Amino acid sequence: MRKAFTYLVIIMLLAFASGFIYKSNTKNQQVLSFKIDTLAENLTVPWQITFLPDRSMLFTERTGKVRHYRNGKLQEKPVLIVNDIKAESKTGLLGMVIHPDFAKNHLIYIAHNYGENNALWLRVVRYEYKNDTLLNPKTLIEKIPAARNHTGCRLVFGPDKKLYITTGDADQPVRAQDLKTFNGKILRLNDDGSIPSDNPFIKSDTARKEIWSYGHRNPQGLAFQPGTNKLYETEHGPTGGDEVNIIEKGANYGWPVIHHQDAKAGMKSPIFEYTPSIGPSEALFYVGKAFPTLQGNLLVGCLRGESILNIPLDKPSEQEVFLKKQFGRIRSVVVGPDGFIYISTSNFDLPESKGERPYDMILRLRPSTDKTVFASSQQITANNKSDLVKNTSQNMFKQLCASCHGDKLQGTEAVRSLIGGKFNYGSDKKSIVKTITDGVVAKGMPAWNGAISKKDIDGLADYILSATH
Repeated sequence: MRKAFTYLVIIMLLAFASGFIYKSNTKNQQVLSFKIDTLAENLTVPWQITFLPDRSMLFTERTGKVRHYRNGKLQEKPVLIVNDIKAESKTGLLGMVIHPDFAKNHLIYIAHNYGENNALWLRVVRYEYKNDTLLNPKTLIEKIPAARNHTGCRLVFGPDKKLYITTGDADQPVRAQDLKTFNGKILRLNDDGSIPSDNPFIKSDTARKEIWSYGHRNPQGLAFQPGTNKLYETEHGPTGGDEVNIIEKGANYGWPVIHHQDAKAGMKSPIFEYTPSIGPSEALFYVGKAFPTLQGNLLVGCLRGESILNIPLDKPSEQEVFLKKQFGRIRSVVVGPDGFIYISTSNFDLPESKGERPYDMILRLRPSTDKTVFASSQQITANNKSDLVKNTSQNMFKQLCASCHGDKLQGTEAVRSLIGGKFNYGSDKKSIVKTITDGVVAKGMPAWNGAISKKDIDGLADYILSATH
């Protein structure tokens, strides 16, 4: 079993200069300097950026638009408007990817949430790109249960030309271990939506044959490593416990049975684990020529960490972050055909952010020879152990509940304080147990029934009562 590490993400902002010049100068690495250009602004959660062979850019906005940036200008007319979109909280128009043979077949794939029969779902649809429009939609997979939180959904084609799809647990943690559901999984399909004959559960009568791996909470990043073709995944943990995993065929990544630094036979622990939370989103391996010092490194956009995480896998102890607190939450990170790095912000992203104007942007990072320092990065340090591994009710609350309710139930921007017994669904123990068990999924509170034991639920209720009265 691999040993997981907890990394504390720290960055110091040192100085400001005219224009936007950024310079990273760590002890053991060469200097990395770049300028930052604003390409588009006043957007609403541009979730995924991708490039076409003509070097123009497409990106999704979570409200349901696919936008086109060409010749230095954002085109006014969207390439696509998804009419049956369900965009609320974390849902809407999400991942997008072009087919590996796009130059021949002009196929583009998108994922979005929709409502049906008073429920929220996720589907993946294939389109044909023609005359700056997406036409001839074909649904490849649908009826993936979704929720206002933990819906995924990153789309990536592998070196095998198979489509890989991430799904969240939809605020029902127990589903991540259930092979009969799509939730908390990485799925693998042929480009036409059929199921590959070498998928791990293809011969199982008790599992979804689309499943490639399972036991995931809310995976939002997938990247194949050039040369090795290993699949790396980023995943949001419960309260901290964010992960970077190497995905193996048919493997179980433990949620909700194990998380943070836990380990258990038959389950995979992450290669890197981050507490406090960094909120990892899209991941990529840098393969451009513009930034030689980043060549082969894994870059991760960070939402809660409001930065870009740089992981040199040959020297993982030298991890560092860029742009800390400079542009807010970073969702998409891609390399353009010019070798420059393109990112999208995710600041109109309630309830984590305030949703204030100017909303969101598409930014470009390109090399600079300017020697003026705008900001400096700092390496991430590691702790070998955390007191969160102790299985007490208080620490379980910190792991599973504190990100919304506060570590002392004092509340957060998203959820009001529970101190003084101010409960919406009953303040007696029986009511609290029921709320923990069934959740309030419509409002983003997970249902823990079957995911943690009745004894642990009972202990959580006792802790909440003692802490709020």
